[in-house]
Amino acid sequence: MRTLSLMMVALAVAGCGDSAVQNAHKAVAYQLQDPGSAQFRADRELGDGSVCGEVNGKNSDGAYSGFGHYLARKGAEGFQVTLDPQARNPEAATACGYPLAAVQAPAPAPAPLPVAEASKGVGEIVGVKWSVQLVSTSAGSARLVSQKLKGYGYAAYVTHEDAVSRVYVGPFDSRSQATRKLDQLRREHKMRGVIVRYRGVGDLPAASVAHG
Repeated sequence: MRTLSLMMVALAVAGCGDSAVQNAHKAVAYQLQDPGSAQFRADRELGDGSVCGEVNGKNSDGAYSGFGHYLARKGAEGFQVTLDPQARNPEAATACGYPLAAVQAPAPAPAPLPVAEASKGVGEIVGVKWSVQLVSTSAGSARLVSQKLKGYGYAAYVTHEDAVSRVYVGPFDSRSQATRKLDQLRREHKMRGVIVRYRGVGDLPAASVAHG
């Protein structure tokens, strides 16, 4: 319907003695949100009577949106207008001789994580094991706590370092597993603790690890 109305506008002015460029201006302005605000520049008439150029007009906020290319293609019943403000219409660009805007290629998808890393959650480190550190106390008390935890089915062990004995539960293959175990200890046994990296015997040259 809008195209038909546009053709009627072009036909109405065709017999008034206006030039092809003037008639094209009227047809192009009719396509704008505010036809009365149309500004034109770089107009030129093609060999077939079509007109190319640039047009600027006001948007819905009343501000000019900037000049953009247009092609007013001359037909038997008037002008058919193509507005190409971003210079991405191949037909209009070819007819009017302006370059198409470069289309930015989409960013490449990130490379998939290795299977071992993809299976771990946020904060995980591949190849690192984790433990729940519970209490720091004397050697005798630590052994009693460890034995009690083992009685409940936990994999408890004790380390002795700098005259301090610490009770742990673990190790676990992921931090999330250790976190779930700590939540269970808090919920069922009212025990507090922290998640730490598991340190094997080789990492404690000045200490001993007791799993019994």
